[in-house]
Amino acid sequence: MENILKDCVAIVKDLAGHEFLYFDTAVEVKTSPHTYPFLAWGVCASPADELYVMDAGQEWHKIEPFTGATPLIISSLYQRLKMMRWQYAKAS
Repeated sequence: MENILKDCVAIVKDLAGHEFLYFDTAVEVKTSPHTYPFLAWGVCASPADELYVMDAGQEWHKIEPFTGATPLIISSLYQRLKMMRWQYAKAS
């Protein structure tokens, strides 16, 4: 999981530097069949290579690996960010 998190940070830096990167549609992560999904509407990488995600309430949360449902969130972000980088490269 640590490598995927580092890849996410690298992709965010590549696409937006240390600015905020917002999604047109939320990255939706269903962490349990009995809870509402977590909706990530934005992401950013700090100068210390930490990843932050913005939820539906416009609050920013630091991604802590191996905590609760974080591996699911990181995996979903990784898929979206890889697709965004591919689309950006294709458009260039």
